[in-house]
Amino acid sequence: MSLSRKEAEKLFQLGFKRAAYADEVYPQDTFEYEDTTWIIGGRILPSGTLLCDEKIYKAGKWIPSLADLISWLEDNDCIYSLTYTGLTYKTEASDNLGRNYKSKGATPEYALFNTIVKILKEYGGNPVNKSYEIIEAEFIKEEDT
Repeated sequence: MSLSRKEAEKLFQLGFKRAAYADEVYPQDTFEYEDTTWIIGGRILPSGTLLCDEKIYKAGKWIPSLADLISWLEDNDCIYSLTYTGLTYKTEASDNLGRNYKSKGATPEYALFNTIVKILKEYGGNPVNKSYEIIEAEFIKEEDT
């Protein structure tokens, strides 16, 4: 079960965003637009081609996925664990300054969501990010030999 628009908006209000190296939108992204939920769709590799209308991701609200939440923790130098206790999911995380956070949730997404909310509140929405050097890459088709 993914996050709802309400949780996504809470994350964004606290400062959650994609890393600077990431594209604006990906074919696997989920957006809520005019009370409907959309998966953007399209080709992922070698270069993304989106299937839905641009208005969906321009005017819609992005709903971060489990992969987006995990990427956010990694991009913000957090060490974390996610465990299933038989009834709920539990996360334990520590940031790059050694501060510890514990949360739980009914799904992996909600357990990570609760942890990220705590981290964002701790830092006023501005945790220290890793720095990246963006290198352009090009897919080269292998020649048949």
